[in-house]
Amino acid sequence: MTDVNTSSKSSSPVAAVIDTSFNKLNVINFIAYVVNSIVTYSIQFGWIDRPDNGEISDKYATIVTPFGTSFLIWSVIFMWQLFWVVWQFLPSQRNSEGVTKAWYYYPIVTVMQAGWTISFSFEIMWLSLVFMYGILITLVAASMSLHTYKKTWKGYMLWQGPFSLQTGWIMAASAVNTNVLPVYYEASTTIKIVVSSLSLVVLVATAFTWLSSYPVDFAIPLVIVWALVGVYMKLQTPPQMILDEFSTKQINGVQYGVLAGIVVIGAGIVAKALYVLIKQRPAALKEAQQSSDQKSEPSVSGEESA
Repeated sequence: MTDVNTSSKSSSPVAAVIDTSFNKLNVINFIAYVVNSIVTYSIQFGWIDRPDNGEISDKYATIVTPFGTSFLIWSVIFMWQLFWVVWQFLPSQRNSEGVTKAWYYYPIVTVMQAGWTISFSFEIMWLSLVFMYGILITLVAASMSLHTYKKTWKGYMLWQGPFSLQTGWIMAASAVNTNVLPVYYEASTTIKIVVSSLSLVVLVATAFTWLSSYPVDFAIPLVIVWALVGVYMKLQTPPQMILDEFSTKQINGVQYGVLAGIVVIGAGIVAKALYVLIKQRPAALKEAQQSSDQKSEPSVSGEESA
């Protein structure tokens, strides 16, 4: 695989021909972004008479709902995706591998996200959970697809970054949405504690699954840590409905579990970063150099024999 083309220049003696024609994905991605933004903001800004996500979240507060400030990450996600949508219109980028690897994943994500926004606003919680897992599955597929080509840091920031950021957040949001269901159906406190505990275990396991790859995408486990910090902060001063239902021991138990998750994933991130720098990166560079040397050997031998 090759690096992402970020300009029309080439270091080779004969410049590569770049297809600057419009790709249908360019237009579809743009339309998807606009439609998703309209659906999201029409509810969040009160353009239509429906409660926004914050109001619904407060109504069905779970013991693992993050602190309100944590949701500001959506501003970063939307702005980064806007940059991504605009960037893919540049002539040198219209048919780049970043666009082709993203495939139809982004339009599918926006359809699912619009469906989630509407169903959540109308408090159809089982349907919102279906849409949420649809978003998650599609984003994981997109992140894995974008992970399969070699890219520079610039290429990562331009193409994979927007997807990785949202993937990490949707992993956490899926855990919260899963916990909303027993709250909505008024399940017992025991069931809510069990679901929240399992959700934390799944998030930690997911973070380490992502850390096990090379090249590694640190954005996803870092966003999971961000979400868990938000949960921990929220449990410092829980809303009244949480205090009314759960005992101090139960709240503290979940809080300690969240803190343990933050520490474990954080330690995993640091350990993986050191392992990459000390072991995996040097080994990959050495292997690439050996491969390059082997490819150049036949031509050198040919010149000597001549």
